[in-house]
Amino acid sequence: MFRDAAEIMGSDPLRCHRSQVVAFRWRGFTPELWERMNDSGELRPLSLEPLDLFVSEARLCTGERDGAPCLETLTPGLGRCRACDSFPVQECRFQPRCRGTLCEGTVCGEEHTVYLALFGPRAKVGMTRSSRLRERGIEQGADLIVELERQRSRYEAREAEQRISRERGLPQATSLQSLAESAVDGSLEEAVRIWEGMSPSFPAAGRPQVLDGYPLRGLATAPRVMPTAGKHRGELLGAKGRLAVYRDELGMLKALDLKDLVARFVGTSPSACAQSTLF
Repeated sequence: MFRDAAEIMGSDPLRCHRSQVVAFRWRGFTPELWERMNDSGELRPLSLEPLDLFVSEARLCTGERDGAPCLETLTPGLGRCRACDSFPVQECRFQPRCRGTLCEGTVCGEEHTVYLALFGPRAKVGMTRSSRLRERGIEQGADLIVELERQRSRYEAREAEQRISRERGLPQATSLQSLAESAVDGSLEEAVRIWEGMSPSFPAAGRPQVLDGYPLRGLATAPRVMPTAGKHRGELLGAKGRLAVYRDELGMLKALDLKDLVARFVGTSPSACAQSTLF
C-alpha cells in the first residue's frame, strides 16, 4: 500500500506547493526544468524568472503507476524509485556489473568514452556514452572536456576510468562548491591553460571541446551553494551545469542545485505550510 503525499510530507502538498519538479536537462546551452502541476497533472516548463521559489524537503518518485503519480520516497541522487526507473538495475547507473549481459538494459553494452573534464583549474575523469560526450560536459558544467579513450561497454569504461584516476591521481567527482568557483570570470581561460600543460601526458587524447556557451557571465566572486529545501528569492543571473546563480535581496551571490530540485515539490508561499515539518 502506498502512502499519500500528505502523510509522507507532514503537510498537504496541494496546499503547500503548486507542483513537483519532474525533470532537469540541458538542450545545448539552454537549461530546462519541467514541473507536474498538483491540481491537473499537467506537465509544463518551469521558469525561474522571476526567482521566487519555496522548495520542499521531501522527495517523491517522479514516475507514475496506473495513471497516477507514484508516491515512493527517494534517496538523494535519484528521480525515480526502482519500480519506475527505466534503468533495469539502478545500481548500474553508478557502478556497472556487466557488459550488458545480465539484464535487458541496452545502455551497458553501448560504446562509452572515458573523458577528462576541467572546471577552471580543477580536473576530473569520468565516463559517458560516446554519443553524449559534449552533452555530458555541459550537464556537469565543465569548461573543457576531452576524450581520453573509448571502451566497448559501460563496464569496461568504468574500469578504465578507475585505472586512470588511480594512475594519474585524478578525482572521479567534483564538488558543487568547486563548480560554483568555476563560474567566476577567467575560469574558462584557466581551464584551457591547464589542459595545454597536461596534454603532452595524454598523447592519445581527442581534440578538446571548449564549453563556453553557458548563460552565466560577469561573476567576480563565487556564489555560495545553498541547501535546496527552503526559500530561494532574488535576481537570476544565469546557470552553469547543475547550478543556477542568483543575487538575493541583500546582494549576496547564491547558487541553487537544479538537479536536486527533481522529485521535490515547489511553490511560492512558505506561509501556507506554517504547520509543515519543514519548519
